[in-house]
Amino acid sequence: MRWIGACLLALGLLQGCSDYTVEAQIHSLGDEFFTPQAWASADQAGRGRMVASFLSQYPPQRLTSDDVRDLLGAPTGAADHPEDLAYFVGPTTVESRYGKGYLLIFVIDRETGRVAQVRIFPPVTIA
Repeated sequence: MRWIGACLLALGLLQGCSDYTVEAQIHSLGDEFFTPQAWASADQAGRGRMVASFLSQYPPQRLTSDDVRDLLGAPTGAADHPEDLAYFVGPTTVESRYGKGYLLIFVIDRETGRVAQVRIFPPVTIA
């Protein structure tokens, strides 16, 4: 009986510690089709609905920082490192230390100038 209890506790801890990928999180913001023109004319919430489409059309690890700027325009936010590109997306009712909305961060490798990782802060709650 103790063994079953220990297994259930371990399973609960592992599930609580697991993070959803950015790709899984952003689908909850919406699935509108991304084009650079649509992104440029959209508000922050509209851009949030396009992030899933953008990431599926343009795998981040294939992009450079210049590619991201060409597709999404000038960053609308700032992350912890000046070389990283950050964009506010989604509803402004979400707040964090960065400001209002989710901050979509393209972490740029300093040596190659390529996207090393994509983060979103705060994490999107998946219902």
